[in-house]
Amino acid sequence: METSLNLSRADRKADLLNWLAEEGRFAPDIGGLLEMLSEKLAVLGVQLARATVHVRTLHPEFRGVSRVWRRGESVEFRTSRHGIEHTSDYLDSPVQHIVETEQWLDIPLSEATDRRFPIVATLRAQGITHYVMAPLMFSNRIVNAMSWATDAPGGFTKAEIELFRDLVTAITPILEVTVVRRTYRELLATYVGRDPGARIVAGAVQRGDVRHLKAAMLLADLRGFSALTDELPEDKIIELLNGFFDLVVPGVIENGGDVLKYVGDAVIAIFPVTGDDPVPACKSALAAARSALAALQAASPEVQRRISMVIALHYGNAAYGNIGSGNRLDFTAIGRDVNILSRLELLCKKVGRPLLMTDAFAAEVAEPVFELGHFELRGFHEHQAVYGLCQDGDMACSPIGRRHTLSGRRRIIR
Repeated sequence: METSLNLSRADRKADLLNWLAEEGRFAPDIGGLLEMLSEKLAVLGVQLARATVHVRTLHPEFRGVSRVWRRGESVEFRTSRHGIEHTSDYLDSPVQHIVETEQWLDIPLSEATDRRFPIVATLRAQGITHYVMAPLMFSNRIVNAMSWATDAPGGFTKAEIELFRDLVTAITPILEVTVVRRTYRELLATYVGRDPGARIVAGAVQRGDVRHLKAAMLLADLRGFSALTDELPEDKIIELLNGFFDLVVPGVIENGGDVLKYVGDAVIAIFPVTGDDPVPACKSALAAARSALAALQAASPEVQRRISMVIALHYGNAAYGNIGSGNRLDFTAIGRDVNILSRLELLCKKVGRPLLMTDAFAAEVAEPVFELGHFELRGFHEHQAVYGLCQDGDMACSPIGRRHTLSGRRRIIR
């Protein structure tokens, strides 16, 4: 195959179109597509030093995502938060110009062009001689952008810029499909959780499509919420709830858990067991619980005055999947052990402890615990052994990890 641009414009366009149709559209993500495209351009003889893709996204934290390819380096992933559109960094950027004008930028770099866009001076200092950015109009009429930069002494040739123009027409719909795939994965992760979102994308969309799993479970609840709703206006209640969830959720995510559901003033998270050993999952759930309580302790006096939390921890089985009616389904976890978790959380206030765990959970953690007693949980005939983490004055009775089965029930041997 020829490796220069001594091909007709039609041949070059056909080559890239064929590649996009046969291989490029299967790129796993935006970064993969940009990397493969940049390498393809290099094979065609373009002295490409840098290329970027900038796209808007639907995400609660980020306004857009960018991918930056540099010759000889891995693709860089960047995010821009909501509100960046009001900053000087954005308002003085080529991306803002493209979005506003929907026109191409073609800038041979020089001292005169440095004043127009601050990034141009940075790129020129890195040896870039020519910078081109194109608008990418998606079918929803949102304008995105793609750029190319070269360090060739004479900049891009006229033929290369024509090639970019041909390329934009071909790549825009393929890039849009790639972005849409990413967007709906992110939206599902945002609203139903990472693992449920992945399962839904993989085809778990029919009612009754469930699987059974073993998991450590965490339920954190904001105490005194009813009184707060009577005391505060709705916007303050929402602000308070978000503040409470900000104390709990980061620890869940950092420890590998999945936020399954927000239920009013409570959050339920699961830590699925991998393999046959439940210890890592329970250890992660306990770490998440401690992280939430520590975050509250470190919060401002005003937050501590308004927010009081309790956390329940349990290890058991759950049916994990779709329930509902017709085309309105919910992806959730249900079952006896989920109900035990819920009842245990209600017990926290009664015994005056911010964190309680069942015997099934306590048997899997190394930290010293003590038994508060056996309690009747509403709706269950058998009394439940309940444990707390040792505090000053508590007599530790930490499980040593050996478990026997007597009459079908697991007993902790101390």
